[in-house]
Amino acid sequence: MKRHGIVVRPEGDLGATFNPGAAKHADGHFVMLVRSVPKGYQKIGNVNQFDDNYTSHLSLWEGAAPDKDFKLVDAAALKPDQPFDKFGLEDPRITKIGDTYYILYTSIAKGLSQPDADEGIRIALASTKDFRTFEKHGVIGPDRRCKAGVLFESGGKVHFMWKDEAGVERTMMSPAPEDFTNPAAWQKMWASYDIEKDQLLGPQNNGYEAHGIEPGAPPVELPEGLLLVYSSISDDFKWTISLMLLDKNDPKKILAKSEAPSLRPEADYEISGDVNNVVFPCGAVVDNGRLYVYYGGADTICAVGSEDLNTIRTALKPFRNNPLPPKPAQP
Repeated sequence: MKRHGIVVRPEGDLGATFNPGAAKHADGHFVMLVRSVPKGYQKIGNVNQFDDNYTSHLSLWEGAAPDKDFKLVDAAALKPDQPFDKFGLEDPRITKIGDTYYILYTSIAKGLSQPDADEGIRIALASTKDFRTFEKHGVIGPDRRCKAGVLFESGGKVHFMWKDEAGVERTMMSPAPEDFTNPAAWQKMWASYDIEKDQLLGPQNNGYEAHGIEPGAPPVELPEGLLLVYSSISDDFKWTISLMLLDKNDPKKILAKSEAPSLRPEADYEISGDVNNVVFPCGAVVDNGRLYVYYGGADTICAVGSEDLNTIRTALKPFRNNPLPPKPAQP
């Protein structure tokens, strides 16, 4: 995957700007919602643990081209102003269904340094028609630690892809209720729902996906299927970007998958930052036969990479599940 470099970096009162959701607007310009963290926080762990001053909001950026010259439009387009997200809005994914853009984000209800922080990490939904006014709908994910929610429409149905973190980090594919903007409809569904049947893919026995599989950008529809950009964590704790192809009529079916990461953390801005060795995708668009992937580098900046769609087609190979063997029980 070709690197186009950094497109957004922290400035002013911000300590980090990363993990951008992206969309191509109907009028042809490109939009990013960027996870933005004000200065004043401290790292308290080896990987991604911070004190309670670490809170995220979403800033809005727009550009005429998919890979450069993004300008800040609104420094705080979506703020932590509800009980379910009062400690932050993280890692947005943007999907257009009908005339509305739906934004799923990780909502943080408790300080990340608190012992019960897991109870406040959920998936919430917002929406907009114009990226100028936004409506928050509330929490729609299951009542367990979960992240990386994605809504998308395919085969005449709306689907909900998400990452379960209650055990191993795995990607799930669940149905969406008909009234998918209504949190009560989701609560009713989850109350009697067995999510175990919805696993799409768990950790793989190949090194680079050993610690988990996570949805990246909303799937991009191609003639052959749904192209999914996703994230995984390697056995040496490096976050990478890879690709898979899903069946349009049954997105729980993986048709093909790349056999190695499309992008690994290698550039300086990917290797060193608030969380080292991270390339993390939240957005993808197709423009002039190329797939543009919008990702966070080292949990600090936003960058763009791209690849020709025909090259991607060649790289995708028939899928064979190779799950990581379960760890032996401790005596």
